Formats: sequence, structure tokens, C-alpha cells
Amino acid sequence: MADLAPPRSAVIFGVPFHDVTMDETIARLAAVIARRDPVYWATANLDFAYQASEDVELQRILVEADLVLCDGTPLVWASRALGAPLRERVAGSDLVPRIASEAAARGWKLFLLGGGDDALPLALEKLRAQYPSLQVDGYSPPYAKLLEMDFETISARIASARPDVLLVAFGCPKQEKWIYMNHRRLNVPMSVGVGATVDFLAGKFRRAPRWMQATGTEWLFRLSQEPRRLFNRYLFDLLFFVRALRAQRRALAAQSKAFSSTPLPPAAPTTTANLKIVRWQDRIDAAAIATGRITPPAADILPGTVIAIDASAVTFLDSSGLGVLLTAYRRAVASGGGLVLVRPSPAVAKLLAAVKLDRLILVVDEPGRAHAALGLVAPSQSAPLAAGDLVLAIQGEFTAQRVPGLTRWIESGWSARLDATRLVLDLSTVRFMDSSGLGLLLRCHRLAAARPGAALILRGPGENIRNVLRLAKVDSLLRIEDSPAA
Repeated sequence: MADLAPPRSAVIFGVPFHDVTMDETIARLAAVIARRDPVYWATANLDFAYQASEDVELQRILVEADLVLCDGTPLVWASRALGAPLRERVAGSDLVPRIASEAAARGWKLFLLGGGDDALPLALEKLRAQYPSLQVDGYSPPYAKLLEMDFETISARIASARPDVLLVAFGCPKQEKWIYMNHRRLNVPMSVGVGATVDFLAGKFRRAPRWMQATGTEWLFRLSQEPRRLFNRYLFDLLFFVRALRAQRRALAAQSKAFSSTPLPPAAPTTTANLKIVRWQDRIDAAAIATGRITPPAADILPGTVIAIDASAVTFLDSSGLGVLLTAYRRAVASGGGLVLVRPSPAVAKLLAAVKLDRLILVVDEPGRAHAALGLVAPSQSAPLAAGDLVLAIQGEFTAQRVPGLTRWIESGWSARLDATRLVLDLSTVRFMDSSGLGLLLRCHRLAAARPGAALILRGPGENIRNVLRLAKVDSLLRIEDSPAA
């Protein structure tokens, strides 16, 4: 089946929200189930955006999601203020009942994961009562930290049920990180985090009246039910909304000023075996998209392709243009390649920094540097700086797809060096690490500790890696060294 065309998206506070209605969402779900190539979705509200601004792993997960639904009226308001209006809110608490209704009619199988032992049985009972033909199962695993969860048991439960849709209720960001780590090997067509929706299905909490949902005051109703848990969260979300909206609007307004830039020499769009060069210029905005002047690179790019977008002559980039950029980014990453910007103009650089996408999108001076910047080369063993060091240099990314191969390589190298007392992982060129990569670091820590007098050293991790370590609260457990001076 042909690749599903991505819907238009608007980047709000660094997160790409797709402009889809509820009916369009269900139509896309039907196509995903028919295709049976595992993808994940996110139902993201303002708190997601706030957490993503602080958590680079969560932001990357949302950027790579097949679909990010706007689960928050304030975000719809923000989209209008940023000139890229979303047509409607698609809330997870509305989506799940609609999916259940469609599943009952179409014979789809659902699986609810999480939600707690008190809420899950009630949610399943009520779904079965409301939709007698619905095929739905569920499992609530014992509470554990993300990297300590019993994946084998969870996987066996899901495999036995053979669902078409997996609804994960661990709360954000745990559910999104768990899905990102595992959705491919679970082989379920669509996985999505649903947060507190299981509690709503079970009747543990009530939805706000329709008028409150429509006017963006549903949060007041939720706050009245869980004031202790939600007060600080809503306060921080509100402060974030004001700051982030101001920052993005200022970045957009500043682009109307004359930026001095040095465009690269004009070159026609070029495609080689593993490098696709695209030149953008002038205004990259909603009008350019509507007229077809700017479109994401073709979906049928070759595996391992790197997309290099020459943005040196871009004079204006809006939230819709950012959406096209992130669509290209997602496609390139999914193909096993990556995306870089070539000498972006100040207009582009300022907006990327305002929404913190400069953490994810690499910048190079010329297209020929793209592969090296992305680290798309094999890991290697480096010369030790001291006797007893085994130095292993890891390139590119430390993610779920690469962890099995890296695990074998690291363990093999360590077992072959019985004289080594320091397992040094050089992370100086690693640009991104997810929780699977973090799990491998902890495994390496145990591997080194099992040898008397030995230790694991992380050399030169960048800010994105340190962000993951801090949020997981293991930065004090793992020894970090700065990269040695050249």
C-alpha cells in the first residue's frame, strides 16, 4: 500500500500538531490498520508541549510520531495566533470512545495497557457493555520505572490478543517513551498514549460539560476533581503558554526585519544515491504550501537517504513551513537517514531556537558535511589515552533500533580486553539518545562493575544526552568526563 500522505501540520511551541478532524483521524486509522506497518500517534495537550520543552527525548518522539493530535483548546487558540489555525481539537478522551465504536462496527481488536488495577477492569466492563461486539482486552502491569518494566510479560499479553490498536495509559511522558521504545517489535498497527482516558471510561472521573470543553475551561472542571495533583501542573502550563507564545510570535515578527544573509550559489535540487539536496528560498509559509511551491520531499526516498535543505536564502519561515520541515525530517529519519539544514538564514535560525528545534535539527556549512555531522558511520575503537582504557566511539544516535547491535559490539569488545579497567564510551558525536540508549548505558555500568576495580566512563556527552541522564536521575550514578582537548 502506498505511503499515507501526511496531513498539514502547524508547529506550536516546538511540537508539530496535525490539522485533522475527528472523522479524518478515523479514516487515517482505517488506512493504518489496513497497511499494518506499525506506527504510533500522540494525543498532545499543553502539558505535553511544556514537558517537551524541557525533555528533548519527548520532543523528538512527538516530532517522529505519525500523527500528533491537538488535545487542548489553548493550543487551537495558539495556532490561530501564530497564523496556522488548526480546525478542531481532537481530544484523547473523545477519540478512544470513537475508536471503540468504529472497532465494534469494523471488527478491529483493541488492547488497553495500564490504567491501574482499580480502573482497567471497570473500563473494559463498560466498553463491552456499551459495544457488545467489541473485541477488547487489557492488562495493567505492576508499577515499575520505565526501564524496569517487564516487557516480556507485557509483550506476551499483547501478542496473545493480536490487537489492531494498542491504547497505553501510563501517563506522559512514560507512555510515549515506552511506545517509542517498543512499538516496532510489538507489531501492532497503531499505538497511542491515552493518559487518564481509562479513568474516564471507568467512571473514576467525569468529563466536563460540553460547553466547558468548547470554551477551553475544561481544565477548571478537572482541577475541581483533583486539586492537589493538578494545581501546580496547570500553573506551570499556564506560565509556559504565555512565555512560549510570546517567544514564538516575537521570532515570527522579527523575520519581517531585514536579515543579512549569505545565500549559497544557486543549485538545482539534486538527488544522488544517498543525498537529496533541496533549495528553499524567499517565504516558506502557508501561502507557499497552499500553492504547491513548497512540499515535503517525496515519500519514496531511498533507505539511508540524507536530506540537505539549503535554507540560506529563506527570508521568512512560519509555523506551517516548520511543519513541512518536520515532515521531511520524520521521513528522512524513518528511512534510516537524516536531515540537515545547510547554512540557514538568520530568520530560520532564530525561529528554530525560539521553539527549541535547534536541539534536533543539525546545521552544516555545505551539503558534503551532512553524513559526518549526522554520524552515519560505523562505531569504532579509539586509541586509549591511558593503560587499561577500552575506548569505544559511538556515532550518530543511541536509539532502540541501534541498541541490539551496539550491545553486542560493546560486550564483545569488553570481553576481549580482560586487562581493561575502564570501559570508556566516547559519546562526543552522539546527537540524540532515547530511553533504550539509556538502558544500554546502565547495562554497561553493571557490566563494568562486575569486573573488580573497573568502571564505566562516559566521555564528552552533549547537552541532549545530559538532558536524558538528568531527567532519569542517573547523572550522579554514571561517571562523566569531558572530551580531551585536541
